[in-house]
Amino acid sequence: MTKSRVIRALALALICCLGWAGTSQAFDLGGWMVPQVGQLKYNLNYDFSYSPDRQVEGQETDMGYTSHTGRFLAPLWQNSRDELALHGRASYMSIDSSAILPGSRRAFPEDLYDLRLGATYRHKMDRGWVFGGEFTVGSPSDKPFNKFDDTSISATATLLTPLGKSKIHRWLFLLNYSNTRDFLAGIPIPGVAYAYMPDKNLSVLVGLPLASIRYKPAPKWTLSGLYIYPRTIISSAAYRPVHWVEGFVGFDWTYQRWFLSDRTDDKDRLFFYQKEAKVGFRFFLPKDLLLKLTASYAFDRLWFQGDDWDDRDQDRVDLENGYIFSAMINWRF
Repeated sequence: MTKSRVIRALALALICCLGWAGTSQAFDLGGWMVPQVGQLKYNLNYDFSYSPDRQVEGQETDMGYTSHTGRFLAPLWQNSRDELALHGRASYMSIDSSAILPGSRRAFPEDLYDLRLGATYRHKMDRGWVFGGEFTVGSPSDKPFNKFDDTSISATATLLTPLGKSKIHRWLFLLNYSNTRDFLAGIPIPGVAYAYMPDKNLSVLVGLPLASIRYKPAPKWTLSGLYIYPRTIISSAAYRPVHWVEGFVGFDWTYQRWFLSDRTDDKDRLFFYQKEAKVGFRFFLPKDLLLKLTASYAFDRLWFQGDDWDDRDQDRVDLENGYIFSAMINWRF
């Protein structure tokens, strides 16, 4: 894997896990740390996951769900100095349960959507600095675009700079606004990250508020880890015995969020947090197709409605530990 592709992978993790553009926008915005401009490819992605029925704690009912997510990235205009791309996402979660949100006594939503559309622009300056900007509008809700208060807005400005004349040291400065984070929602937040890449086998990304590493101790092994303050962890160990298949194990701690159309406080969102121990395979198919199959054991699963993590005991629904089965196919061309 080339250095630029490794930097892109690290940036993917940074962007998606901070939630600055939304968890599932990752592959759209990873190019922020790639110094080359004008090399975007079309990208189509589809994810499916299924969680069988498990007991809802404290209620005499079960809960199971399926989710479908489609994403795209489409370069609109690019050359050696500029690139402009359109990206989007449409996801749907179907929930089978008669559970209620205990605080408000309302029925648990059966359908949750997350629809987004945005654009990304980058420009390379004479000094080798790369300026970028991103803007995304969406509606994560049980009734998307039902009203303006159900709209998610994300905007980010970035500046990528080399450290002196070095090709292995870089700085990324950014300023982000998002009204759907699980902390400081609606407040612009600055960020900075330092990337160190002495060779293709080691990549380190350190900044505020994150730390990431990707290390290949041997040609067939890849170890990676990421921590984002305050509650996001993504880690994996992968083994690729032959060029067309890779097995992996990992641990994730992630979250999703939606606006409920009948909420009494416009700032409230429905959050879903879970931790997953994963095992799976990636199949590298012809024509740049990638198929990933994953089985996970999910635990510490909780739903709640509130403004942020401090409201996690408000309208809280705890879901018993259980398995999740998922499949993903990705095509770059």
